[in-house]
This record gives sequence, C-alpha cells and structure tokens, in this order.
Amino acid sequence: MQETLPKEYDHQAVERKWRSGIDQNIYRFDWDSDKPQYIIDTPPPYPTGNLHIGNSLNWCYIDFVARYKRMRGYNVMFPQGWDCHGLPTEVKVEETHGITRHQIPRSEFREMCRELTITNIRKMKETMARLGFSIDWNCEYVTMDPSYYGMTQKSFVRMYSDGLVYQREGPVNWCPRCGTAIAFAEVEYEDRKTVLNYLYFGDGEGSEDSEGSEGSVGGKDDEEGNGGDRNRRLEIATTRPELLPACVAVAVNPDDERFKQFIGGTITVPLFDYEVPVIADEEVDPAFGTGVVMICTFGDKQDVRWWIEHELPLRVAIDRDGRMTGVAGKYEGLSLSDCRKAILSDLEDGGLLYRQEPLDQSVGACWRCGTPIEILSEKQWYVRVDQDAILNIADEIEWIPEHMLIRLQNWTKSMEWDWCISRQRLFATPIPVWYCKGCGRTVVAKEEWLPLDPTEFSPPDPCECGSGDFTPEEDVLDTWMDSSLSAMAVSGWVFGRELHVPTQLRPQGHDIIRTWAFYTILRTHALAGTRPWDSILVNGMVFGEDGHKMSKSLDNIIAPEEVTDRYGADAFRQWAAIGGATGSDIMFRWKDVVSASRFQQKMWSIVRFSLPHIAGVADAGDGEISRDSLTIVDLWVLGRLNML
Repeated sequence: MQETLPKEYDHQAVERKWRSGIDQNIYRFDWDSDKPQYIIDTPPPYPTGNLHIGNSLNWCYIDFVARYKRMRGYNVMFPQGWDCHGLPTEVKVEETHGITRHQIPRSEFREMCRELTITNIRKMKETMARLGFSIDWNCEYVTMDPSYYGMTQKSFVRMYSDGLVYQREGPVNWCPRCGTAIAFAEVEYEDRKTVLNYLYFGDGEGSEDSEGSEGSVGGKDDEEGNGGDRNRRLEIATTRPELLPACVAVAVNPDDERFKQFIGGTITVPLFDYEVPVIADEEVDPAFGTGVVMICTFGDKQDVRWWIEHELPLRVAIDRDGRMTGVAGKYEGLSLSDCRKAILSDLEDGGLLYRQEPLDQSVGACWRCGTPIEILSEKQWYVRVDQDAILNIADEIEWIPEHMLIRLQNWTKSMEWDWCISRQRLFATPIPVWYCKGCGRTVVAKEEWLPLDPTEFSPPDPCECGSGDFTPEEDVLDTWMDSSLSAMAVSGWVFGRELHVPTQLRPQGHDIIRTWAFYTILRTHALAGTRPWDSILVNGMVFGEDGHKMSKSLDNIIAPEEVTDRYGADAFRQWAAIGGATGSDIMFRWKDVVSASRFQQKMWSIVRFSLPHIAGVADAGDGEISRDSLTIVDLWVLGRLNML
C-alpha cells in the first residue's frame, strides 16, 4: 500500500488529477431548494488582462466562505461575473491595433473590444480553475452581453420614470486624456508640487466708498507702503494663470479691512483687459496668498460653489481636449501647459508678475490615467443621490470589519453633486435615448424595445409632435451603472428569476467602497427598495515583498500562475488563509508560500505513513467497522465530521 504514493508530493500531478475529476454540479445553486439561501455578490473583475494576485486573494476568501456555508447546510451561490465595459479595454484595443477609436466605425471598434474581452475572460477562467475555486459556472454573467446590458438599460428607464435619472447642463469633472466626463468617485487626489504666482490685477471702477483711492493692495505694495504712485489695483496669487481668460470675479473676505473699499467695484483682468466684479465671501482665506482670489469657470469645486451662489457668468476657456478656446484670444489652441508658460512670460514682460513661490497642492486626477481633471460645463446625465437613504441602508448592513462603514459614511456625506453617469466613450452600455429633430423632445426607450443601441435602432413610434426624425444619443453609461446591479443580477434578475434580494454577502476591496459599494446600495434601494446584502466583507490589497503596492514601475508584481507553477494552488491558498486579515493589506512573501508548501509535504508524508497501518481494515468482514473497536479519539473525530 505504501508504494502507491510517491515519497515526494508532486503538486502539479495531484492538482491536475483532482481538477479533471471534479463534478461541477456539486457547486450548483438550486433555485427551488428549501435550504436557507446564501448568495454571494461576487466582484466582477475587469477582463483587461490576467487575474492578478489581489483578485486571487479575494477569491480565496470567497471560496473559503462558500465551502464553509455549503458544509453548514446552506444553498450557496458562488457566481462569477465579468465587468467588461470601460476605458481600459478601449485603450488596450487602440494599443494592440495601432488605431484610435475615431478612425474606424463605432460598431467595428466595439467588436474589437468584445474579441479582446472574450480572450481575456478565457485566460482568467483558466487561472480560477487552477486555484481550485468552487464557482457555480451556471451563474455566470457578462456585462457586455445583451442579456445584461439590457438589464442596465431597463434600470435607466425605470429610474428616469421615477425622476431619479435626469439630464442637465452644468459643471462636470472632465478628463482631457480620456476625453470623457467622470464622476467624483473616479477622481483621486494626489499631492503635487506647483507654483503660486503673484499678479497685479489692473484698474477698474471703484465702489462708492473708494473714490480717490490709489495704490496696490493685498501684497507687496500694501506691506511696504509704496503703492501710492501706482494706479489702483489688487494683487492676487494663483496657481493657474492659464485660467485668467476664464476669470469672472475677484473675491475677498468681508472682514478683511485691506479690501473693504474694493467690494462692489470692478477690477481689470491682466492681459485680457476686461472688468470683473469684486465680491465679498466668507470662504476667502485672508491668510492665503494675498487674501484675494480670482473666481474662474472653473478651476476647482470652490469656483463652482461661488459661481452658483453669486450667479456669475460663464466663460469657457478650456475645451474637451484640454486646449484653450477662443475666449483665450491669442492663446487659442494651446495646451494648458503651453498656455501657462506663455501667459506667465507675457505677465513678466508686462511687469504684472512680481513673485513666484513653490507650493504643495492636492490635485484631483483621473483614477484611470492620472491626468489632472478639469471642470467643464457640459450637458450630461445624472443619478440623484439621496444621502440620507444611503446612510440608513448602510446602517442595516453588517460591515466586516466594522470600521469600514466609516469610509462609506464619510464619502456619502462629502457628496456635493449627483452621480454623473454619461460617458463620451464607445465600449459601454448605450444610453437608450433619442432627441426629436422636430421639437427637441427627449425620447426615452420603452422597456419592451430593450436591449438596443440608439445609433443603430430608431424608435418604432413617432414623437408626440408627430415627427419620426430623431438624433440618437451617442454617449454611453458609466461602467458602474453595470456593476452596481450585480446584487440584483445574481439574485435573479439576469437569470430570469424572481429576485432573492438581499443577498447574503458582498466581498470586496476597501479601495472601491466609494464606488462599487456606494453605487450598489444606491441602485438596489432605488430599484428594489431594500439593502443589497446582509453583510459586506472587506479585504485589503496585496503589497510586494518590498512593502509597496504592486506595480510594473517597481517591478514587484507576482502573478498567481507563477506561485501555482512553483508550489501549487494549496500553498497559495494557505498563504491567503494564514496571512490575510479582513480589511487589512497583506504583503506577499515567498517564504510564506514555501512554508505552506512544506506543510503540504508533511501532510502527504503523514498519509503515506498511515496507509500501511490501515490497509485491509475496510476489507475485513462485511466492510463495516465495529463502533466498539473505536477509541475515544476516533469517536471525537467522527463526531466533529458529522457536524459539518
């Protein structure tokens, strides 16, 4: 008997044997079962490459829970989805084929994205199989399939009907590199070095209290008392001189004695020679810069607040490509960086730039490409955000660990704008809308027409005005509009079943609490009137052995296939089980995997040693083992086994 097992544990041979012999039906979810349900709202990864080690860690956690719950008698669904749409796939297609999305027909580019996604899904499924995950492949969904994106479109139509989706023109976060609007949740703030530039704003009409007042106020001249021989002007500090042509007002603090005589008057914008009002606002910090700020449309969120509160005009100086518009005069067509250099040069030549100093600044950047975002005035689609409803639903959910709820609460309370859901891309769920050429009315698709692409399908019914001529909506939906339906999808909607919400568990990373968790709570409550899950299990990220986040630039990326090739799936899973902690980041260390591999060898040796001692036991007599022959330890082991 001992000779049937080799001395050394060959993980590749053993794991290959068991993978080939598993009946996948044992993991199947039974929609008609009387057992208590346990549906896991599994994360649908972006299939833009291989399954990375962070995914693999999370799926280990999910698999541990799924297997445990099955053994405890639950009817478990461990589904698998694929979040296909989005910019990463478009960029990869452009790189692979050496094209841009504008060079070929819309439908052809979308098909290229589909082909790449199908290939990547196949590779990721192979890795999942190698890692031994007990996924129910009968409960698989792909967001780019009509069956899924038709569901996304239905949710859009229903929320529009309920007044929860609307369209408006106004300030929106914009990524010039990606060429699309993005939501606040897609803006990441980075600390960067910049320069604070001190400028002179020129003559203007004074307030009634400032007749005869001369001098430069707010900075150097005011401090040195040598401004009496200069014309009346203000000194302003700005990090964005390229926004001078977008300036619509200058603001000071009403309690700042230095500037009270200017309030209510006007001042001239340097280089561009037009006048803007000087207004008072308590949000101006007298201690920053000169204590005078220019309000532009738009430099940041504070500009937007002032623009709305003071009902200021709109000057659009930056276009969708991140270049200067005609408002910028001779600087039209320049990139932002080139315009900044040119304006600073001209200010200096004109004696209007008198000081520069370094400044640490937190800059909002696109979370996809890292490009600093701009705030443009655009017509976009939005979902209304009910902060109180989201916070109430979040309180009904068990958060593991508990402190992760604070992240959701802080993000929700910080929301100032509704969720912008329209994107100026191609590979995403089409917005099922047209615009009547006859009367301009917005026509939203009926549910029975879905799924559809409005650029390829016209409404079968004429507009209320009688016209049958329509312009299709070319914008698409934010990819989070797809994935935020995951709880409803797996609990029945995408499979044509009655909804089983709430699901029991949402496992996810802490980095997407403000997106996937937030949006799922919002959408499930809006569409189903309930919470999406009973519990949310939050895991951390995987760091390299150097203690840093894994990245190509640091050359510290470890692929899960590399680990399983060298030491096997069980060693990888043991590393995840022992080294991980909910809510905390985990460092990948090869020595931990090696230790797990040695443990596998010890277990193998124990079995190999035991086999000769139990040979023939089951063959004795009628094959039954007498209970009386069992020791107390044997009985305890069997008792524990029967409890599973």
